[in-house]
Amino acid sequence: MIAHVFVDAENISPSVTFNVVEHFGKEHVITKVDIVAKEETLPARYRNLDTKLYRVQNCFYGKNSADTWLCMEVVRAIIDEPDLELIILVSSDKDFLPVIKFAVDFEKKVFVVSSGEGHRTLAEQLKILNVDSAAVELKDFRLKFGDVPRRLEKLLPLMSFNTKKYFFDREDRIKFILVKRGEQLFEVPFISGMNALTFRRLLRELNVIGWSTSLQIFVDENFLKLSRDRVYFRTEAEISEPTSAELVTNYLAAHAAELRTILIKHNERLTEIPFADGMPLDVFGKLLRERKIIGKTASILQTAERSLLKVFDGKVYLRDEEEQELAFESTIKNVDEYLSYHAAELKRILIKHNGKTCEVPFVNGITLELFGKLLREQNIIGKSVSATSVARKNFLDVRDGRIYLCDEERLSELYAEATGNLNGYFWQNDDKTVSIFVKHDGNLFEISFINGMPLSLFELLLRNANIIGKKASAVKVAANSLLAIRDERVWLMDEDELATAQDDLETNVDAYLNAHALDIRTTKILRGGQVHSIPFVAGMPLKVFGKLLRERHIIDRTVSAEKVAVSNGLTVRDEKVFKGAAS
Repeated sequence: MIAHVFVDAENISPSVTFNVVEHFGKEHVITKVDIVAKEETLPARYRNLDTKLYRVQNCFYGKNSADTWLCMEVVRAIIDEPDLELIILVSSDKDFLPVIKFAVDFEKKVFVVSSGEGHRTLAEQLKILNVDSAAVELKDFRLKFGDVPRRLEKLLPLMSFNTKKYFFDREDRIKFILVKRGEQLFEVPFISGMNALTFRRLLRELNVIGWSTSLQIFVDENFLKLSRDRVYFRTEAEISEPTSAELVTNYLAAHAAELRTILIKHNERLTEIPFADGMPLDVFGKLLRERKIIGKTASILQTAERSLLKVFDGKVYLRDEEEQELAFESTIKNVDEYLSYHAAELKRILIKHNGKTCEVPFVNGITLELFGKLLREQNIIGKSVSATSVARKNFLDVRDGRIYLCDEERLSELYAEATGNLNGYFWQNDDKTVSIFVKHDGNLFEISFINGMPLSLFELLLRNANIIGKKASAVKVAANSLLAIRDERVWLMDEDELATAQDDLETNVDAYLNAHALDIRTTKILRGGQVHSIPFVAGMPLKVFGKLLRERHIIDRTVSAEKVAVSNGLTVRDEKVFKGAAS
């Protein structure tokens, strides 16, 4: 095509101008390049150009004089150059709508080359003026000018620069797919494996979805899949899989004879649902989300526990009467209500704090939270004082989040902790005391040891013997010495534990996580009524997963890491751990 280029040199750099001329000159015959600017603002690179092709126009003065002059030059060219077919307008201003319409009315093709920031507005205005969209192409000089599919080019005015750049950088991988929202079909560009945030931004820019639309639901409805924050095509096998709603319906139909109605509590609201004892945790979660009881980010495990259900081996069960009672007790947050509930078990004990001794009501096994509230309500301690510290100073046993009265053996342990003197502890347990060797910094040390002694006393023992310093970890010394730590106590290992410990010494969790840093996601593990957040890599070896749980004191060496994984909705295959079904 015969082309004439018009450059607003007051907001376009010379490099852009020369790139435009070079690129479009390969496919079109450029007869003239008009460069418009005030003499005093004209960059040096625009001077001394080939006058056969380039013509520099001095627009003299005035804020918008360059725009006005440029428009007049375009009109002059349309009238004076009968062979002219293509007008290439290079400017980042947005004041050229009238001259674009004028050119299209005279059956000229127009390329608008700019920074792309006003493309969306310009496209909408051209549509209002009934300008033929096929006659005007909007080019973004921040992107390469290579040919793009016509189907993509017509969508570019709606896209932000980042979205456009994403597709331009991957143009050889673009597929065009049809997606459905309600009863409407939309054609959108798609790259399998694209980031979920980019896909969501694209859909919003193309007015396919709104801000409140769930991407997960949209992906499911359009036979795509969302995995590790990326969007993929589904395989034929995956397309034939039932949806979440179908899974729930099929499960309830298959267990119709076992169904009963139960109440679920979430956000202080009670809702009735159908339930079969032993329902898989994932089906239970899908049921809650289908009924809009919980959202996507809510914890299924916590919702089950708050509703006094129990989760075991990845399934949800009703509790028996005794379990219900314990579960209900754990939900009591009021001191008076708790003491009334345990009236038959009440004792009176003395608590000493800040030189004062006070008598308080006490229930053996009271929760640490309620014990702290009790002390504060009776003005024994203030808000900033630790109830745990007060309990231990009064020789009460704190374990598993509860407070207990001590037997003689436990009293000797607490006394040793409080005084730092281990002689009385070993004297009282003389028949249980043995000599063992521990390893630290490549050296072996012989120490006195009681199987099952508290970790705090084991640490005190190592420090008193100058085996470790203040910053060294007694836990690491125990691990390196093939000792087991269970329930905050240190034990000699049996043969099976020794074999596992040997594996642990050969497995480096930190090295594995560093090597897979980009793939790390946080996942939650429920164990012993507590939810633990751990770093997780899909496909991590079961050995690494097990050692990670042991290092975080989530399990000890007697517990199977595989069972913990399965009970938390993870899949173990070929000695590797995956989220959900392994893919």
